[in-house]
Amino acid sequence: MRREWGLGMAALLAGLVAAACGEPAVDVQIPQREGQTHVLDAAGILTGGDLEERLAAVAAQGLDVVVVAYETSQANCGEAFRAGGEIVTAWDADIAVVAVARPGDFASTRTDRERCLGIRPRDEFAVPRGLREEIVEELVPPLAAENRWDEAFAAAVDRLAEDLA
Repeated sequence: MRREWGLGMAALLAGLVAAACGEPAVDVQIPQREGQTHVLDAAGILTGGDLEERLAAVAAQGLDVVVVAYETSQANCGEAFRAGGEIVTAWDADIAVVAVARPGDFASTRTDRERCLGIRPRDEFAVPRGLREEIVEELVPPLAAENRWDEAFAAAVDRLAEDLA
């Protein structure tokens, strides 16, 4: 009996430790969605091209895609993935295209810059893995390397719409 109690306590403690060591909270404030807003540019990297109109057109075809760009010292692809999950829930969207970078790294040309652009659908199976990989590994990197963020987001959105809308 004592051994079973000890094993039960050990399992409980292990569960508590695992829960306490979970992923950190995302480092971006997600406001309530106003109207049919599709863009949250907390990093200030988008120059006012036609991205909002492009996203509205895609939404009119039945696919609600939102884009997010922000800076944080904890920038990595895991952060982008978690932020995408939070924004598709908060904004009731189908897919989030999220770019995250360390402060100053969106505009940096250094080779050690830390940033990531990812695709996060609400439904894990809504965007095929091959399409996500094509966008984040082939289509976006040449544009991001030159800090052409409007074009990088537009290319990602256009490619998603081509296959999914």
